[in-house]
Amino acid sequence: MQITDITCTPLTIGKSLLRIVTNARLEGWAEVPGGNYNLSSKTAVFEAYLETDIKRALLGEDPLLIDRHWETLALGRGERMYKLPGWVVGVVDVALWDLMGKETGLPVHTLMGGARRTDIPLYWSTGSGWRMQPEEMLELVREGKEQGYESFKIRMDWRGWRQDIDPEKDFQIFKLVREYLDEGQYLGFDANNGYSVSTAIQQGRRFEELGIDHFEEPIPHYDLPGLKQISDALDVAVSAGEQDAFRWWFEHLVLLGDVDILQPDILNAGGPSEVKRIFEMATVLNKPVMPHSPQAGINSMASLHVYATVQNATRPHEYSEEFSGPIDDVAELYGESVIPSNGRIQLSDRPGYGIELNESEVERLTVR
Repeated sequence: MQITDITCTPLTIGKSLLRIVTNARLEGWAEVPGGNYNLSSKTAVFEAYLETDIKRALLGEDPLLIDRHWETLALGRGERMYKLPGWVVGVVDVALWDLMGKETGLPVHTLMGGARRTDIPLYWSTGSGWRMQPEEMLELVREGKEQGYESFKIRMDWRGWRQDIDPEKDFQIFKLVREYLDEGQYLGFDANNGYSVSTAIQQGRRFEELGIDHFEEPIPHYDLPGLKQISDALDVAVSAGEQDAFRWWFEHLVLLGDVDILQPDILNAGGPSEVKRIFEMATVLNKPVMPHSPQAGINSMASLHVYATVQNATRPHEYSEEFSGPIDDVAELYGESVIPSNGRIQLSDRPGYGIELNESEVERLTVR
């Protein structure tokens, strides 16, 4: 079997559909971020890499040699010194694992060592708190609870360049949501890099008094010494890693930042191949894992398949409908198996990620 073509189709749901096509009439699928009407810069960047590097490296190759292709694209192998960004490698890697599943007739979680569980609890992740009043965030959380979710995370989406703007409002948002939820229901808080070290410690202590389950990205992700200060000062589990690429950074995240929970993103970290390696490293270092995955669709399923193989992956997996386009369109495009029921997702034994691509929906949703 050989790779004969790789295509990228922009869709109106806000992503592009990547297809790795073979001469055996099998395809592997993944999603490229940003495939909207105007084509975001991230989509344009990926398409440039696709034409200049990815096709050159993969066309005519055996798609089942996944590790070799990963090393070629991420690290450079022989004379092919590509060294592409982690998220670009991640998109290709997601599609290659899907293709291997279809060739072998096995789900990806089986190919990666076997699922420890196929019924996976999710947490409802909702954001843009920086532009909301507490009552507005509460309404979004209430929506998730009405759908059957039992675990939640609220995100401020401040980013590192909006440091310490309104921590008091952030606290009032958390307080209102905490008081609304039942006692013992999971609630995490994501500052999205928005605090300085001292503010993060003060804020974390206030959250702890109310009851918080994890404190995510309290400061800019590159400040590992600052992250260690926060982790050492607080009792709540501090989490990070969603922006980071490749296992070497995650080693620094643990050894220098002393973070409590690792949160690799299925694309940013370098795809299922690398996320699996990060999970194995986390097990050695006795660090819990909790993937970053605020989406519904192919990439979400890829993240779930890898997470399912981790024995101690007991925390809920992230889920959000904010970055996936209309959820009814997603279900029509990929099949109902990608949509949770009562706050849980059930992984199937169908090949690959179990996606049922609806070609008529691809045609309808393609950006012209």
